This record gives sequence, C-alpha cells and structure tokens, in this order.
Amino acid sequence: MADSQVPYANLPQQIAAIRASLSEPRFATYLTKSGGNEGYAVELYLYNARVAKAFMFPLSVVEVALRNAMDALLVSRHGSDWHLDQAFLEDVLMTEGVNTLSKASARAGSNATRGQVVAELTFDFWSNLLRRNYADLWRTSLNVVFPNIPRSTTRHDVQMMAKDINRFRNRVAHHEPILDSDFDDIHAKIISLVSLLCSETAEWLKHHSTVSAATRTRPRGASAGFVPLSTRLAADYVKVTEATTLDLIADGLERKCQVAICIDGTGAPIAAFGALELLKYLAKEARATGGLVAPSEHTVKDLLGAISVSGAWIAMPASDPFARAVERLTQKEINLVIGLDAEGSIVGVIPRALRRY
Repeated sequence: MADSQVPYANLPQQIAAIRASLSEPRFATYLTKSGGNEGYAVELYLYNARVAKAFMFPLSVVEVALRNAMDALLVSRHGSDWHLDQAFLEDVLMTEGVNTLSKASARAGSNATRGQVVAELTFDFWSNLLRRNYADLWRTSLNVVFPNIPRSTTRHDVQMMAKDINRFRNRVAHHEPILDSDFDDIHAKIISLVSLLCSETAEWLKHHSTVSAATRTRPRGASAGFVPLSTRLAADYVKVTEATTLDLIADGLERKCQVAICIDGTGAPIAAFGALELLKYLAKEARATGGLVAPSEHTVKDLLGAISVSGAWIAMPASDPFARAVERLTQKEINLVIGLDAEGSIVGVIPRALRRY
C-alpha cells in the first residue's frame, strides 16, 4: 500500500488530478507540511498511508484482545447474554453506553448472538468502560482482565492508555492525517496495553509489527518530491565521433564505463553502443578476413553501418522526471538513456544493465 517499485513522475497535471480527487481541504494539510511543495505534499500523503497501514495490525490486536477480555468479565458478572441483561443495562451502563450497545445490536440484526453484537461494538465502547463512572466494575476486577498489571498501575492509567490508542485508531480509520502523532509513543502504548492482557500476545505483536520500518520511510531530500533525471545521471561513457577508431574505444571502455556515445559536429548524440556491439562487429569482420582484424583500421562509422543500434538508446532532457526514464528503461528494446541539457549537450547516462533505477 502506497509503495511503488519504480518512481512516479508527479507531473503537474498528475498532481492537479490527485488534488481534485482528494479534495483541497484534505490535501491542504500535506501542502502546509511541505512548505507549498506539491510533489513533497503527495509523498507525505503516501507516507501517511504507509504508516497507517502498518498500524492496522497492532491496532486490530489491541482492540480484539481488549474486547475479548472485557467480554469475558461481563459474562462472569452478568451472564452469557449480558448485552440483554436488564440489571447491566439499567444499573451499570451509562446512557451513552446503552445507546452504543443498542446501535451495535441493531447492526448485528434481530436474534443476533452475543458474539455478533460484540463484534459490532466500537473501540470507544470498551475504552469508555474504563472511565471513572465504571469504577465499581473494576474495584475487584482490574487484575482479572489485566493479569499482568503492576501494583503501581491504576484503572485511570489503563483508561488513559486506551483513550490515546482509541483517538489514534479513529484517525487512522477515518483516513485522517497522523503526521503529527508520536508514533513511537502510541506503538509503545499499544504493546503495553496488550502486555497487561497477555505477555505472549504482546511479544508476538512486537515481532510482527512493521511500524518501525514504515516510519523510517518518511520522504526527505530529493525523494520528497519531483525527482529530475539529472540527479541520477553519471558520466560513465566514452564520447566518440564517426571518425574515431575502434581501438581507442576499446581502450576507453571498462567495467564501470561500457557505453560509447557518438556525437555530431554540434556535440549532440547521434548513436550509442556498448562493448557487446563492438565485439559483434569485430567478430563479424574477423570471420570475413579469416580471423585477422585490426581495430585501429576500423571506425565508428564502419560499426554503425554494419550493426544497427538505432532502437537501443534514447535521449531525454535532463530536466525530465526520472520516472519517465525508468519507464523507457523497462521497455525491452531500450538499453540506455542519455540526458541532455537545454542546449542539447550530454549531461550523463543511465545504462539499463549497470545502474539501479
């Protein structure tokens, strides 16, 4: 979710469409955070989504574990149909709780089981049961529901913990910005609350949680917004002309630099090839001459006349999005992208085989 294996261009028309779909009021939060940088704002929105996704697992564990433990308490106090018990409804639950339970029962449908009703109850319902209004419920039951609770931890402490988790959970559930949240703190509270219920479940939760990994993906620097091709180009090429002899090219090519770019009189690229094309040409000539070939007697013009390289490379403005270059490099026929400045001169290259993208 909100991840991509290749960069996304974030072109102006794309961002305009995204803003319209998300709505300006919703996008405004991220735009403010980005200092007005639209590309950065989009990346922050994606980061917000990644972190929210990572929190879904811890939030689901704490909610399910808490409601099951509280459900067990209510069953022991008010029977297997505590949601229908008049004594519970009239003497224990506050008006707000009765209304919440009534709505959950309606959603579960007529003749619904207790389990079906419990599944419909919100985190708010269980969190609110920890409030001071229900102190009598917890007077002798706190350590029953929370068997690992330290002596120094009170009902109020547990309530505050659940309240903070619930508030954060609601923001995630309603797709609200959580950028200003203290992720470490809320994650620690989730694990702590689960630990009070069951230490083994807490350890399992910690082991499988991806929150820490997600929070480390916050966009910074160039990755925060529009990434131009110029930031990924490298001078790993040999510049040649049609008159350059092949022995000079062979001397210039090496493990890191395996591209030769042929330029015209203005410095613009007219062809590009690598060591493989050079080898193919020399092998072809060697066969024609009985195995003997002198690279110094052959030129780039000769090679280009015998080996077709026209569809294997493409030149692009260095100011274009890096994502656009990646799109071309993922096409089977394109092996090389050449970046050009505003005057058409070569800035650098990205060979498909030699550079990560």
